[in-house]
Amino acid sequence: MKEIKFDELRTIQMDILQNVHEFCLKHHIKYSLAYGTLLGAVRHGGYIPWDDDIDIAMLRPDYEKFMQEYKDDVYKFVECRLDKEVHIGFGKVEDTRTIVIESGNTKNLGVSIDVFPIDDLRDTYEDSIKYFKSFKWNWLIRKAKYRELSIVKSFSKKIAVSLLKVVCFPFSVHSLTLKNIKRALKNEKSHSKYVGLICDVNVFTREVMERSIWSEYQPISFEGKTFIAVKDTDSYLTCLYGDYMKLPPKEQQIPKHDFEAICWK
Repeated sequence: MKEIKFDELRTIQMDILQNVHEFCLKHHIKYSLAYGTLLGAVRHGGYIPWDDDIDIAMLRPDYEKFMQEYKDDVYKFVECRLDKEVHIGFGKVEDTRTIVIESGNTKNLGVSIDVFPIDDLRDTYEDSIKYFKSFKWNWLIRKAKYRELSIVKSFSKKIAVSLLKVVCFPFSVHSLTLKNIKRALKNEKSHSKYVGLICDVNVFTREVMERSIWSEYQPISFEGKTFIAVKDTDSYLTCLYGDYMKLPPKEQQIPKHDFEAICWK
């Protein structure tokens, strides 16, 4: 298999994003660049220099429509409801000609971009936080089961992770993730004042934000190409990152994924 270098990885990701963008426009599906990708677009005009992935997000109804309708000869949408070996509660669009071997994965997919569903929460911030935190158990079990001890640096954390692995052994991450998605879908038409990402691998309360942020969209430039983002990028990025125009310390300017190998099949 031929190795894929960092620059080529980004080229493949950009091709996937372009394909998804064109599909969403054609099928009237609203999406937004999200997380570090939107931060990169605003602060750097493209990728954050040390970033190694692309994120987009959609309100749950658009996400469900995308999952049901997206088809392509080269790219494939994957999620736990479509593949029992995939244990994540959000989607990925992968390039099926490639393979990525990454520490902690239950199944090695191709080079991909992440597609996150944004779900209804509650009508008050306090109730939304409480509801949001109720999804944490799934996240803890996944972390415990698939966290590699070799990448845990401190001895105390190695002990804690080892104990969690024993406690969480009887639980199925896949079934818990499916239950979380079912819970989210039951709440889908509540049109709550607050929304957030509750089916991800991480559960951070900063994800809780007002639905109004997701009410309007605008074109935005990313790596010299035009995509779509929420119009109120300032509120979105402030909610997630605080002073988002400030660069993190040098020691934090590193890729967030632990890729062992990225190759063409």
